[in-house]
Amino acid sequence: MITIFCHNDNRPERTYAIDALLHTLLEFSKDNYKIVFDDNLDSYVIEVEKGRIMVEDHFFRYFPAPLSYLDKQNVPNGLHFLHAYDKEIPIIYGIDKMEQNGTTTTIGVDIFASTFFMLTRWEEFLFGREEKGDCDEALLFMVKHNAYTRPIVHEYEDLMRKILQSYGLNLKSERKYNAVLSHDVDGFLTPSWTNIAKSFVWQAIHGVPKNKVLNLTWKEKIKYKLAFSNAFVQFDMFMALAEKLNIKEWFYLKVCEKGEKEATYRFSDKITEDVVERLKKRNNPNLVLGFHPSQNVFGKERQWTKEVSRIKELLHETPSIGRNHHLLYNNQMLRLWETLSNPSLHISNCVFHKRQGFRSGICVPYPLFDVYQRREMMLMEHPCQIMDTVIRYDEIIKSEEQRWLDVKTVIDNAKQYQGELVVTWHIYIRNKDLINTYYKWCERVMNYAVKG
Repeated sequence: MITIFCHNDNRPERTYAIDALLHTLLEFSKDNYKIVFDDNLDSYVIEVEKGRIMVEDHFFRYFPAPLSYLDKQNVPNGLHFLHAYDKEIPIIYGIDKMEQNGTTTTIGVDIFASTFFMLTRWEEFLFGREEKGDCDEALLFMVKHNAYTRPIVHEYEDLMRKILQSYGLNLKSERKYNAVLSHDVDGFLTPSWTNIAKSFVWQAIHGVPKNKVLNLTWKEKIKYKLAFSNAFVQFDMFMALAEKLNIKEWFYLKVCEKGEKEATYRFSDKITEDVVERLKKRNNPNLVLGFHPSQNVFGKERQWTKEVSRIKELLHETPSIGRNHHLLYNNQMLRLWETLSNPSLHISNCVFHKRQGFRSGICVPYPLFDVYQRREMMLMEHPCQIMDTVIRYDEIIKSEEQRWLDVKTVIDNAKQYQGELVVTWHIYIRNKDLINTYYKWCERVMNYAVKG
């Protein structure tokens, strides 16, 4: 039995961080350790049979009142490193200190507050997410200090594992690396010849459409239709790849209706129902259909309720996975997700828009924490590390070699820590040349992710 002693303030936050490191990552059963709160402590003390580990408290003890830490000035303004085991381990809160005195090991990096910072993403709620549903990535600590490709929480896990092993604990991990290919299905409808004829007439009157992603010219629609004769062709391409590699594949489906913002397809159309049925008939246990709530639901519980009813109708079941469209979410949105929990709802929102990397510093599923209600949620987050849109958008500013290096670095780090690599590849591009070009990228990424 391991006993962790810590100060009595911020109990939910401290408990969450301790459980994240010991239970989620080091895979201790919660029956094999206990947490004891004590008003007289100014460090965490981890007692094991052959000694103890002192983890200096460099954060929560300065904010004894609940939620008093939630201030922009408490986001660290510099990145320093702990030098231990011939490595430089990032310090979010703490100092570069590791000492051995008899049977006591003292480390200066506050791995618990640092882990809490990364997993809860509480800085994001101060920089706009709570009000706007998203925030400027350039403001984030890990982006400002160019450390977003490092799964930092796993570096704390690795440090703790080495220290505990030095006290004779056998910490063999059962975790195994795996890769997931996920798809935001933002659009998939191949135009009919009637639709193309209507486009010809409309464009003759109004000119070329401004939004060429959603509204192609009539000539481009013909090219697209000849290349992808029906709405299911792209699905077949990706499914064949996932089946060949024997990996999990998740499709997140929107359920918009005509007149709603970005209603690129209607959930009630027969073609949408046909796509779902064909996906289900694949009878692939690795294939899961999920929910992709539109940006219309942000701040609108009534719209959320509508879309939940629609996705249940479309799938003929309650979805078990999901991701918000445009990654628009806040604590209120996560609480709505929680109403679908049974209690095994899995979501994948923690991903960058503009770079490849580890937004929450971790690459294994972990339970989310409601920062304002101060509780662990009944939601498992599957952080996503690689997004196809980043590869496309970076084409303007980066060479193919550099874009590949960005992807490869993330994959290698996920493999190093036996994590879960989640890749997002959208199904919505209507330009046949772009589809073919970036499908080849997908093949390259997933082949390296699985085979190396």
